[in-house]
Amino acid sequence: MPEKTKSTKKSESIKQEIEFHYLKMANYRSYHADGVFGGITPQGNIYMELFLERAPTPKSIIHEINEDGSLGRELSRQGKAGLIREIEAGVVLDLATAEVVVNWLTDKIGMLKSQSSVGKDK
Repeated sequence: MPEKTKSTKKSESIKQEIEFHYLKMANYRSYHADGVFGGITPQGNIYMELFLERAPTPKSIIHEINEDGSLGRELSRQGKAGLIREIEAGVVLDLATAEVVVNWLTDKIGMLKSQSSVGKDK
């Protein structure tokens, strides 16, 4: 008698999705960035530093004292001139990740522009 063969084909489909869970580490903090500075590393990655731009904090300020004892106008200020760029964070990206970041930013910029143009006359 001929042997009967069974089909071993599974009727279940393979799940085509994955869930990511985002966890904030104990040293997590939000950064405000006024700008970015950086370049290409010797290993071929992109290095960028996010900075906050502000006026320098003076070393000292001299105020006059009003006759009633309240603080009067500023008379002089000692300290640095110019602007300070406080580097908040440095980030190293490989090319593929940099492209993902560019696409993500482009998408968010488009969303922001479309939201800000809602209700405006063109």
